[in-house]
Amino acid sequence: MRVFLSVLFLSVISFQGFMRSSFESLYASFEKKNKNIYSRSATHTKPPLQDQIIWHKELEKANKENSNLKQSHAWEKRLYSVTIVTTLIILAGLMHLVFTTHMKKKYYKGLYLQEIKKQEVQNNFHRAETILHSEENIFELTEINPLIVENILHSLEIFEKEKKYLDKNASLSNLAKECGTNTSYMSKVVNHYKKQNFSSYLNDLRLNYAAELWQKHPKLRYKSIQGMADMTGFNTAQSFSKKFNEKYKISPTHFLKKLNQNIKTS
Repeated sequence: MRVFLSVLFLSVISFQGFMRSSFESLYASFEKKNKNIYSRSATHTKPPLQDQIIWHKELEKANKENSNLKQSHAWEKRLYSVTIVTTLIILAGLMHLVFTTHMKKKYYKGLYLQEIKKQEVQNNFHRAETILHSEENIFELTEINPLIVENILHSLEIFEKEKKYLDKNASLSNLAKECGTNTSYMSKVVNHYKKQNFSSYLNDLRLNYAAELWQKHPKLRYKSIQGMADMTGFNTAQSFSKKFNEKYKISPTHFLKKLNQNIKTS
């Protein structure tokens, strides 16, 4: 882009010099011709009547040519000015485009690095949080039998460890049935210990797994979005992209682009 802008600037300068030299040479030739005509009229004696008529015609012709030259010169100057202004506008637009593109890349790169760091922290402390909640906070939900809470937390641990969240039929009701409890208890335990509702909890598990797959298995980065949606339990590519964008504040396409760029530069 810098080379293109430099070539364009040099072209504008060359065009300006060419137009200016052409106008000056053309104008000088007509000025010289007019001076010769006026000098001949001043030095010669008064010619006969017939010669005077011819001389007046020549003078009128020269004046007309001079007027046409001035009009042409004025028109060319306007054209030259319009060309310069248009070129400057194009240059300004290109510079704005380059700047905007650079800022967008910088913004998306920052989001990508931020989310990768956040995900690493979540992966490192996720298991520790689960153990901490199951052992120390087992009696916080006083309206539910502590044994039921312990059983639900154990089921959630298995649910995460065995990646049962990748099943498209995974739901609050199915998990409650598998755990031998009701949806109300299951929902309250998830809300209390996972700090989110079951739907968000389920989507986070799936999206974290998708991001982990992309980082550990580069070949999967070339898999279609629909293919990744099927692998992670989402029904459609649109649903996967929407939830991914909501969680990471960046689209899957830009996430993969930044991931590939970081791999190449590292």
